[in-house]
Amino acid sequence: MPTGYKHTDASKKAMVRGTISYLESQGLPINKSAIFRHFGVTRSQGYSAMVVPASQRNDPSWEETRGRPAKLSAEDQEKMERILWDPRYEAMSLNWTTLASEAGIASSCNARTIHRAMGTLGYRICRRCGRSSVGLKSKEKRVEYARRMLERRSQPQDWRTVRFSGELHFGFGLDGQVRIVPKPGETHCATCKESGDASWGRDVKRVHAWGALGYGFKSELVFYEDGGAGNSSGVLSMDEYKTKILDGVVKPWLAEETVFVLEEDADSFAHGSASKVNTVQAWKAVHGLDTQFCCSESPDLNLLDSVWPPRKQWMREEEVSREGEQQQQTYNWDDGTLQRVVQEVWEAVEMERVNLWVDFMPARLKEVVDGKGKMVAW
Repeated sequence: MPTGYKHTDASKKAMVRGTISYLESQGLPINKSAIFRHFGVTRSQGYSAMVVPASQRNDPSWEETRGRPAKLSAEDQEKMERILWDPRYEAMSLNWTTLASEAGIASSCNARTIHRAMGTLGYRICRRCGRSSVGLKSKEKRVEYARRMLERRSQPQDWRTVRFSGELHFGFGLDGQVRIVPKPGETHCATCKESGDASWGRDVKRVHAWGALGYGFKSELVFYEDGGAGNSSGVLSMDEYKTKILDGVVKPWLAEETVFVLEEDADSFAHGSASKVNTVQAWKAVHGLDTQFCCSESPDLNLLDSVWPPRKQWMREEEVSREGEQQQQTYNWDDGTLQRVVQEVWEAVEMERVNLWVDFMPARLKEVVDGKGKMVAW
């Protein structure tokens, strides 16, 4: 191998292939040399990337056709999805095995396989129209949480000291769209799936950040992973959370005179909600940090899930470059550019909307109790 030779990053190859594939599908002019320069690959590396590789998992326009067929077909998953949306099943206590049975699926795959495919039994909420469905166990848990929090914070001003924090995951598609990566129960209902704008291709790149919002308060975003591939989960470890977030961000807050309560995401392992004895809980005890956890699998009760525009989706501004007489529409994929896009989305969150949401928290909790655990529209 020649001295100084470097392997081309797999994600760069994937983006070269994906960009060319997208331009071809749209009937747009293709300037391969400009694309190669944009992604920082040589001519030979660029043409090599266009050759079908042994592994194409990072190519957004490619689907795996090799290997053993999936134990759960797309049709099987659709059958189970329909049940999770069916109001008649909201009063039934389901587990993964009974869900498959009710859907008439004869597959012998175990509960863990079904769990990986379906995400969660707890709830479904449509990202397009807001329609929702909540499982029986989740309803009971939500009512219990709402009653407990109403005993502690029954007035709007009681919630004004709470800073709602959590991890935010942004996905970038080839067509210039940016979205907040869906949580396990976030999908589209059957009606919205029929619309042409409900689909989303594979994320080419992802950006992961941590942030906090509260009444009259917005933190700076903390980007904690660079160069995330399109399938990266961006999940913080406990050590990363303790070092980068608690030590790096929250500790300076404690030195200020402002009194606050940090609300953390109960569904995030890094926040230490799964056990009472861990490094994160120990840090909180040593530093006297007042915290509370949000209600698990309840996006309607989490500020960071509620303040975004409908569908939690945006369009990036196109960047047009000229090569000779041809115009080439491209998007920058470097970490700095993607983080700047996310920063702009974060800065666009209106404090008036945040403050209104916080003041309605007691009314929202009462509605959860009165509705016997159903999701609350916002």
